[in-house]
Amino acid sequence: MNTTPALKLKRISSAIVLAALTSWGGQACAHMVWVERDGTAPIARAYFGEWAEDVREKAGGYLDMIKGLQAFGTDLGKAYVLTRKNDHLEIATSGSGDVRLVEALLPKEDKAKGGKSRTVFHAKAGRTETVGKLDFEIVPTAPNANTFVLTLRGQPVPKTEVTVFGPPKWSKVLHTDAEGRFSITTPWKGRYVIETAHQDTTAGEAAGAAYDRSRHVGTLSFEVTEGLPWAPAN
Repeated sequence: MNTTPALKLKRISSAIVLAALTSWGGQACAHMVWVERDGTAPIARAYFGEWAEDVREKAGGYLDMIKGLQAFGTDLGKAYVLTRKNDHLEIATSGSGDVRLVEALLPKEDKAKGGKSRTVFHAKAGRTETVGKLDFEIVPTAPNANTFVLTLRGQPVPKTEVTVFGPPKWSKVLHTDAEGRFSITTPWKGRYVIETAHQDTTAGEAAGAAYDRSRHVGTLSFEVTEGLPWAPAN
């Protein structure tokens, strides 16, 4: 990431967001799930919305779509305790490792493609661990590295679009290479969020509901403690 004109500020109107929420079989395909953790604090926060737009859906609204979220550390067999708050889900973590989340929405009729489609959200906070645990994950090549591999069920995902958001809410679109790798720069101090998605045509069944395809949405967030200062726009 740099400050050249190639960087662009991502701005999506509320109307577009609401329209996207009802598309792709009625599932929330524009929004993402991401998790924020302040350093190694024992409490992390899972949000549903648009990080770059400061959109955080609330209880009684679209946040209620996130019903089966599960949170883990390195061991996916030990789920963290979740507590619903007004605009997020609070996660009681243990240890200082990365925090991972998974939420699979129920399959819906897909008028555009036919059959049923589902959305699966995969989110992670931290870039200390170099072994992927989620089915769809952005994995650093070294602890706290700025080079990553995008994986689907442990295999690299090549030629896929990835969007990197910097602390000033600027964004830059990148693509993974033939080995699923991509690199970023982190000039600013603060939180970065990486977002990507992949269409998987593998059919299957989840919770007794069959589906013809899946849309995997993955995010990674982490904080940089040293770098250029920035001030939010007035």
